[in-house]
Amino acid sequence: MAPVIGISTNFLTVEKGKFLGMERIYVNKDYVEAVTRAGGLPLLLPPVEDRRMIQQYVQLCNGFILSGGGDINPLLFGQFPHPKLEEFHTPLDRSQWWLTEEILKTDKPLLAICRGMQLLNVVQGGTLWQDMSAVDHPVMLHSQIGPRGDIFHPVKIERHSILGDLFGEQLEVNSFHHQGVDRLGKDLKVTAVAPDGMVEAIEMPGHRFVVGIQWHPEMLLTASAQMLPLFRQLLISI
Repeated sequence: MAPVIGISTNFLTVEKGKFLGMERIYVNKDYVEAVTRAGGLPLLLPPVEDRRMIQQYVQLCNGFILSGGGDINPLLFGQFPHPKLEEFHTPLDRSQWWLTEEILKTDKPLLAICRGMQLLNVVQGGTLWQDMSAVDHPVMLHSQIGPRGDIFHPVKIERHSILGDLFGEQLEVNSFHHQGVDRLGKDLKVTAVAPDGMVEAIEMPGHRFVVGIQWHPEMLLTASAQMLPLFRQLLISI
């Protein structure tokens, strides 16, 4: 049987039409297709505010993807809101925070993408730049305007890392974020950086596979198969 990969989901409020104001739970289709292409069985995990249910999620799945999404409530990592903070949902943050904690109690593989990497960092006691304008040194544009499968900037990869083993010392990636990792969380290691020094990947040594990446590999798969080894490694690590 194919390994079951749990994928975290997000809230979406309908903004027009006869279902105006209705809240929906969703994940972008690219995540589902990335898992199936790698040989896994995707299972969407709706946010719930019940830790016992979240523990059952973790029992049901063989591996996990923390998907991208909106901002994280800065009060959860000890900061006040920056003027350029964007939309967040505290119940979603709490649910995914608990999910991350429960996954890390096991040795089940975890791939944390974009917001997912940022969440992994704050769960481990780290902090975020709430907007690139807050960064204390000059930075380049990190939110591209163009097709999701286009590459946008290079990243330098730490040689002795999971990503280094998969891709070597440099990789060209896409970029769709306005926040980023600031202070690194406990037990995490930076394994890739952008040319301006912004953190692009983190890993957790001591676990079989805990990898956080700031770019969107599932979107890059719409244009080439270069990122497929990352999703296959997630499954191999089960």
